[in-house]
Amino acid sequence: MSLNITSLREMITQDSAALAQLKQLLTHEREQLEQRKQDELPRIVEQKAALLDQLNNSAKQRQQILTTLGLPANVYGWDLFLQRNTTTQPLLGEWKLLVSEFEDCQKMNDINGKMIARSQQTLSHLLGLLRGKVAAPSLYTAQGTKTQHTASYTVAKA
Repeated sequence: MSLNITSLREMITQDSAALAQLKQLLTHEREQLEQRKQDELPRIVEQKAALLDQLNNSAKQRQQILTTLGLPANVYGWDLFLQRNTTTQPLLGEWKLLVSEFEDCQKMNDINGKMIARSQQTLSHLLGLLRGKVAAPSLYTAQGTKTQHTASYTVAKA
């Protein structure tokens, strides 16, 4: 298989640009979540999905190359691919930076996901209070099974 170093470099450059945009979106999303502004979140989600599609397409191309060469179709296989060929060795540094940026994006996304989950939990609790239902904590029986006792309270009487 002949390797086109230019196309490999372009792929890494495009992925780096996509990850830079993704990091900006994740930062903006976090700011919106911290300020409890929901208006821009649908637009942010659409943009993130488009960038993830682009990154996924590049990952599929890398996977095809690795499969063709009989290497494992994962990050380590790509490392091995770049290391074992003298024409691709110069790309190794760019690749490692790309992997690091991707890991940063994953961490940022995890934080945003936790913020969203916490907001949903808080909203659910507040709605329960408004409806006059307070969720009791889950308790465990002597057999180790979970039980949940719910109580209903009225917020006000007319």
